[in-house]
Amino acid sequence: MQNENEKKTVLITGASRGIGKAIAEALNSSDYNVIGTSRNIEAIPKDDKILGVRYLPLDLTINESIDKLIRDVGNIDILINNAGISQVGPIEEVPMEKIREMFESNLFGLIHLTQGLLPQMRTKKDGLIINITSMASRSPVPFSTFYGVTKAGVEAFSKGLQNEVERFGIKTVVIAPFEINTTIPQEIFLKENSPYYDITMKAKNIRDKNLANAPDPSIVGKLVLKILKSKNPKFFYPIGKNGLIKNFLITHAPRKFIKKQTIKRYY
Repeated sequence: MQNENEKKTVLITGASRGIGKAIAEALNSSDYNVIGTSRNIEAIPKDDKILGVRYLPLDLTINESIDKLIRDVGNIDILINNAGISQVGPIEEVPMEKIREMFESNLFGLIHLTQGLLPQMRTKKDGLIINITSMASRSPVPFSTFYGVTKAGVEAFSKGLQNEVERFGIKTVVIAPFEINTTIPQEIFLKENSPYYDITMKAKNIRDKNLANAPDPSIVGKLVLKILKSKNPKFFYPIGKNGLIKNFLITHAPRKFIKKQTIKRYY
């Protein structure tokens, strides 16, 4: 067992539920000091808080909130960027202010937080940054397009980050879940009498059913532990129901085939 001073400290954003909570549970029971963030710590039910985890407030859409967290967390060895929001609605009808809010939460806030914690990792020449994306970054789910766009941005950012910081002993990893039974909120945007209403709601219902029958988020927590124990982790880890197969097809199959299968699955 490591003593308290030898334990590595992990910061997990969005740790109050779903994938973030599962990661926090796995690491908290495996000799890591865990700091978890949530937009509203007071709203977390007492029974949902993990004993031993230090909870701090963070709103990734507010620069001052990010800067305060960076000042308050102290030394961080491992950053896991997990927090994010999603949406349902046709491209034509999602308000621009809501699209910008999603980019702030899923991409720009993530970049801001990473920028703030990189100097300490670079100085000690050691660190690990794990960014949780989605297979939707490579093949967006119909009517959740902007979620996929933000996650594609996170993957591109992660590739650039790896190119720049690996020389300073900082590793970069992307985990891309595909159909995990998680609780990420989805705000619905549909205009009254929208011509997209029926197909949007059909796609949403199919998505919800698939997630309800998908693996538990604990598999992501187990994967993170595996990555932390690896001396040379891979850059990209697909995970979830048939995640490896889906990633192979999306990567290698013709776009025409992928489009046909997507329409068949959701329409």
